[in-house]
Amino acid sequence: MKVLSAVFRKNGKFLSVWLDYETGRAELEYTDKLPDRKIAPALISDTSPYITIPPGSNAVPLTFGPAAGGLGQAGAFEILTYGERIVSIRPVYGYKRRGIEERLLNRPIEESVVVLERATGNFSLAYTYALLKAIEENPDEEVWEVRKALLEIERLYNHFNAIHKLAGAASQKVATMHFHALEEDVLRLLSRLTGHRYGFSANRPGEVRILEPKAVERLGKIREEFRSLREELLESKIFIDRLHNTCRLSREDIIELDAVGIAARGSGIARDVRSFDRYYSYKPVTCEEGDALARMMVRLEEIERSFEIIDSVDVKAVRSDPSVKEGLNLGVAEAAHGDVLTLVEVKDGRISWIGLRGASRVNYIAFSRGITGNIFTDFPFGLESFGLNFADADLWQGGVE
Repeated sequence: MKVLSAVFRKNGKFLSVWLDYETGRAELEYTDKLPDRKIAPALISDTSPYITIPPGSNAVPLTFGPAAGGLGQAGAFEILTYGERIVSIRPVYGYKRRGIEERLLNRPIEESVVVLERATGNFSLAYTYALLKAIEENPDEEVWEVRKALLEIERLYNHFNAIHKLAGAASQKVATMHFHALEEDVLRLLSRLTGHRYGFSANRPGEVRILEPKAVERLGKIREEFRSLREELLESKIFIDRLHNTCRLSREDIIELDAVGIAARGSGIARDVRSFDRYYSYKPVTCEEGDALARMMVRLEEIERSFEIIDSVDVKAVRSDPSVKEGLNLGVAEAAHGDVLTLVEVKDGRISWIGLRGASRVNYIAFSRGITGNIFTDFPFGLESFGLNFADADLWQGGVE
């Protein structure tokens, strides 16, 4: 089944990207009108016009954000409520827009990579992975193997981050601190490997830069600690009960909203770019229940898979000399929260047009669907189970030329 992955504006038309997660086939389609899909308006504007606020004499509208401790970044939700229950909700984007896309244009490719990895630090390795996949001609297999390992290390600390926030929302103080410590351990490991906690400067055209290869050996100890903590976490009935049935998404919701990543896999739909990425041999982890607990269980299993993938790679500095693809090309990578997409047009070795789509742009809509009908105290459990990021959502979806 084809998924509407992105919509951009180009040459006075809408340029839609359709992706089949079973075959890996991507299709680009130019149209005068937006595709007839629920997600389409949210892919091209800063509001979600199809999530309407119904009239009600006793309903109270409120805005949560853009400066709110529970969101972590500048972003907002418009909520309609009768008091405790969320009747309707929609995300509002735009507060984290920084013009990153414009800064990518008409630069040497290496400079563009430097800019892109600063778009959203949590997913910097995923974005550079996607961009380099789009522009490198005749890529070196060994370079991509190491990039794959770094992408899995990025997945580890993001998954640890999501779990520690879920535990924190449930006042599981010991679990919160221990998973936060695991996240910090991985960030320090990445800093030793690449010179930066978020892996800035590691991925460059034709090469991957590794400063201290032996640092990866620390992952063995982190893996042992994780396994012990996992068992303790799952023994907490209070914690498990708090996630169970919270922010539930059905398979039909995922299909209707073209949701991706953890959101889709937690509802039994295996949408994972790694399943057709030529540098992976990967079968997606899924869970059928569709609630916050299911999404956490997917993360717990993916953490084990990430350790296995990293173990299979000789993490070291590698350099090659690939050429740059001219014309319009697509690159996609599976970040921790879902896939990130770069559609890039290159002329004379420089980016002349670019469209970016982060998974947060799509999955904030899915979160809004799932949390509707829940109560306010369910909000943090639902939100943190998706692992989203407003900076990721605010990469301009319209395309820049």
